[in-house]
Amino acid sequence: MLPSGHLAVSYLLGKLPRLRLPAAIVGGMLPDIDFVLLPLPVFNQIHRVVTHNLLFVLSAALLISLWAKPQQRLTVILSVLVGGLIHLFLDACLDANPSNGVGVALLWPLSDQAFSPFNLLSPPPIAVDWHQPLAMMSLALSGLIWEIPFYLLALSLFWRSYRNRSTR
Repeated sequence: MLPSGHLAVSYLLGKLPRLRLPAAIVGGMLPDIDFVLLPLPVFNQIHRVVTHNLLFVLSAALLISLWAKPQQRLTVILSVLVGGLIHLFLDACLDANPSNGVGVALLWPLSDQAFSPFNLLSPPPIAVDWHQPLAMMSLALSGLIWEIPFYLLALSLFWRSYRNRSTR
């Protein structure tokens, strides 16, 4: 899923009762922090491994909660966890790049095995990696059919929220 798709889904999650919007967005975007390593040759081997697992999401939730007020820590932990876990699930189900295995390494560092309960996208007939940006963008665009409904719903809720604030 594209970062904009993760942002839209995280925004929608953050609108749910008992979740904090900023923490859900951070949790939903944080697993892709490994993109800072994109220029390195090792990126294809570590993307969807080191930051796309349960240990990373749980550790991030606990660490981020330290910045919250004590009475809000559990809500922040829950929000980051939900955002991060949904990110992992979406990447596990919408993966058109098999360069590091289809899915995510959910149990890393215990196992590098990629987890994907099902995959809604078809991997390309030839190997493509992130050092071929045009080919990767064409793969990413093939997943837009699954992302567009999230964009539309998130934009409509955002617009509604914005209009309600401006009419007060």
